[in-house]
Amino acid sequence: MKRLTALLLALPTVVLPSLAYAHAGDHSGLGLMHLIREPDHLVLIAACVAVVALVVYKLRSRP
Repeated sequence: MKRLTALLLALPTVVLPSLAYAHAGDHSGLGLMHLIREPDHLVLIAACVAVVALVVYKLRSRP
């Protein structure tokens, strides 16, 4: 079980950087609404939330 947890926690470090290059363009002048409206950004945000939720769940379920 510890191996599976380690794998699940390591997987986003491999997958998420490639998602960051989902589309070309400069984001320096764009605000928060751009992040919320773009589907590729939403996938990245959802993945980060899922990883944080998994870590919190694992930490809280410890005896």
